[in-house]
Amino acid sequence: MEYVAITAGVRLPLHCHPLCLYHEPLLPPGRNSQNISVPSAQAARTGLYGNFGCCPVLEYLLINGCSVHCLRINSPSLKSIAVSSGEVIIEDTTLLQRLFQLQTGLNISVISAPKLETLGCLDYDSKLVFGTTVIQKLCAVSFTAVVCSVRILAIYMYDLNLDMVINLLRCFSCLEKLYIEPSGRKGTNYFSITNPDIIRCKNLWRRKLCGLIRCLDIRLKKIVLKNYRGIKSEVSFASFFVLNAKMLELMRFEIGKYDDNEKFIAEQHRSLHLKKRASRHAQFYFTTGCEKCRHNLSHFTHINRVSDLSIIDPF
Repeated sequence: MEYVAITAGVRLPLHCHPLCLYHEPLLPPGRNSQNISVPSAQAARTGLYGNFGCCPVLEYLLINGCSVHCLRINSPSLKSIAVSSGEVIIEDTTLLQRLFQLQTGLNISVISAPKLETLGCLDYDSKLVFGTTVIQKLCAVSFTAVVCSVRILAIYMYDLNLDMVINLLRCFSCLEKLYIEPSGRKGTNYFSITNPDIIRCKNLWRRKLCGLIRCLDIRLKKIVLKNYRGIKSEVSFASFFVLNAKMLELMRFEIGKYDDNEKFIAEQHRSLHLKKRASRHAQFYFTTGCEKCRHNLSHFTHINRVSDLSIIDPF
C-alpha cells in the first residue's frame, strides 16, 4: 500500500497537528508522533486541499500516491517538499530549499521561497510559476524576471532539446548543476499522436546560436546526461556545453550497458571534441545508468521515503 507521509524533525505538539490537509479526520485526535502516515486510498477519497500553515515545526513533507487539489502552503519551518501530482501553491516558505515533483503533470505556483535551491524533476506536462515567470512545456512562456536562487535543476524531456535548455538557463541564471534525462523513445508515433506539438530537434547550434553565445553566461559546473545514446542530435547537444561552458567541472554521460565499451567511448571523445573543451579543468565520465523505469520521476529523484528529503542533491 502507498502512503502519504508527513513528518517533522521533532515531535509535533498537539496544537499544530497537520490534519488541516484533509477534508475529514484521517487519524485519531491527539496522536503525537515524529512520523504520520496516511493511506493514499483514504486520502484520495477525501482529497488533499486547503491551506497548510498550522504546523510551525514541520521540516519535511512527502505527499505521494494521491492527487493534491489546490494545496496552499504557508510554513516558517518547511525545508523540503515532494509531491506526486495535482496543484500546489507555495505562498510563503522562507526556509524552503528543495522542491521535488515525483510524477508528471504537476502544477506548482511559487509566490515566496527566497532560499529555494533544488528543483526537479520538471517535465513537459508540468507547469511552474515563479511570481510572474511562467514555465510550461519546459519553456519560459512568460519571462519577466530571472530566478536567481535555484542552483540545482533536474528535467525530464522526450529528446535532448538545446533551445529548451538554453531558455531554462536564461530563466535560472545562477544554475550550477543540471540533470537531464530524455525518454529515449524510438519511432515517431508517440510524438505525433500523444504530443503533436513536439518536434524532434537536431540541435544544430553553431550558426544559429553564434550571436547568443557571446552574451549567454553559462555558470554550470556539473552536467549529467542520463540515458545517453550518442546519436548525432545528442552529440551536438552535449558538444555545445563542452565547447562553451567555461566554468564546467564535471560532465557525466550515463550510457546503456551495451555501449559500455572502449570503441563507443573513444568515438564519443572524438565527436564531442573534448580536447577543445572550454573549461581546461573539466572532467568527463561515461558510466552505465540505472535501468529502472524511466517514466516514474521518483526513480530520477531517488525519493522513496521522508528521510530522503534531507538530501541536498538526490539526483
